[in-house]
Parts: sequence; C-alpha cells; structure tokens
Amino acid sequence: MKTTPSSEQRVAVITALAANVAVAIAKFAAAAVTGSSALIAESLHSLADSVNEVLLLVGARRSRRPADLRHPFGYARYRYVYAFVVSLTVFWVGGVLALIQGVSRFSGHDSLGDPRWAYAVLGIAAGFEGWSLRTTLRTVGPAKGALTWWRLVQVTKAPEIIVVLLEDLGALVGIGIALIGVTLTALTGQREWDAIAAIAIGLLLMSIGLVVNRETQSLLIGESAAVEVVDAIRQAIASTEGVEAVVDLRTIHVGPDDLVIAAGIVVSPSETATGITRAIVDAEAGARSVAPYRTVIYLEPRLRS
Repeated sequence: MKTTPSSEQRVAVITALAANVAVAIAKFAAAAVTGSSALIAESLHSLADSVNEVLLLVGARRSRRPADLRHPFGYARYRYVYAFVVSLTVFWVGGVLALIQGVSRFSGHDSLGDPRWAYAVLGIAAGFEGWSLRTTLRTVGPAKGALTWWRLVQVTKAPEIIVVLLEDLGALVGIGIALIGVTLTALTGQREWDAIAAIAIGLLLMSIGLVVNRETQSLLIGESAAVEVVDAIRQAIASTEGVEAVVDLRTIHVGPDDLVIAAGIVVSPSETATGITRAIVDAEAGARSVAPYRTVIYLEPRLRS
C-alpha cells in the first residue's frame, strides 16, 4: 500500500484546514459574544487543528527532498517528525489551554450571553467538521480495507491518516460536549456546566494528543513492515531458484514509502559464485515485486551447514 500523500490525501488535509480555519473564526466570535468557556475551549481546539494541518503540509513538502550524502535514505521521516510536533500542539495548545480555561471559569458568577449564538456556531461547525470527516473517510477507505478504524491508526505508516482521522472525530465529539455544556448552563443558570464542558474538551484533546504522540514515536523509532508484507517478502525470497532458506529477515520503515530489507539466504555449499550472485539478484527482484514501497535490500549469502 503506497502511503505517499496522493492528491486525494492532500485534499483531505486541505479540506480539514479550510474547515478548521472557518470554524475557529466563528467560534472565537461566538465565544466573545457569549463568554462561554466551552466555546473558548472549542476555539482553541479548532486553532490547534488548523496549525496541525499546516504542519502536515509542510512535513509532506519537506519529505520530498531527494537523498544526499548526509541523508542517504532521503528525508521521508520529516512526515513523522511533523506529525510528532502535531501531537504536542494538540496536547498543549488545544488540551492544556482548554483545561486551564475551564478550571479558571469554574467558580465564576458572570452570566452566559445569548446561547443562540453558541447554537448557531456549533451547528455550522458540526456541518463543516462532518464534511471534513466525510472527505477523510472516503480518502483513507482504501487503506483501511478489512481493518477496524482503531487498528488502522495502530498499523498505518502514513501519519496524516492518524492525525486527520482523530482530529475530525475529536472535533465532532468536542462540539457535542460544548453543546451539552451550553444547554445545561442556559437551562439551569449555573456556569459550572459550561466550565465542566471546557474541562472535558481539554481532557479529550489531551487524550488525542497522547495517542498521536504514541503512534508517531513508534514510527520515528522505526517500525517493521506489516505482517502480511513481511510474509510476502519472505515467500518471494524463499521461492527464488538457488535459495534454500531465508533466515534473520528484518524490515524497517525509514519513511512511509521507504523500506529497508535485510536477510540471510541459505545456499548450497556447491553453488558457484555466479549462481549465488544470480540468486541474490533474483531474490531482490522478487522482494521488490511484492513490497509496495521504495526498497533498499541487503541479502547475505550463508552456506548450508
């Protein structure tokens, strides 16, 4: 599965960016009118998401730099680096600031402004975020296949899928929380409900940030290819004429589309140097035919004991 940001994937990120910028402006305006802590928290949520989409686009652009002497495997890991920065933005700019906002307003006694402004903006925001989520689901659908969405987040090598999918889902959940908080405050006259909603939004964003952080850390350290890809590589090498067995097969992604393969191949002690060379060339070709990535392959011949 190729994971290079296709035009469709870029559309998903740009769609999310456009939606979040529009929604952030509307939320800040409504928050100024109503004084709602939940709306301020949601404004910070949309602001953080907007910054994140910009970071993803910058990371994708920088990852396309060609390999050089200092970075012989290229710059594809920039996509992982910028996704890791995104996790920090979600946690600190979105989550922690929203949490602080809710806590600071918890004991406040000022009244909530006209809640109709909040309802209107949250309704518009839900429409934009739903549109963004629909675009994301259509874009990543082929990558999902038979996997669950949670499993896709765990195994994908494309950080954009992790970030945009969780952002869109979190945005809709956050809107729901803000709507509940504003409604309860309007019905009871108690601002504590609005503050609790802001705190809940902050905790939601901190949770999303931690999940993105965990997954992108794993990608930065270096993950192996998917199990089915490793099995296909092993089978392709093992079925090569002149190769009797495959030992110590290891793979590592140095980027979403860049895979390093290393293995030992067992050959007959009676095999000639020419035969061994031919077996290595054919095995590498077989591995490349089943690995849907740019590959660097190291095969070490080992004599049968």
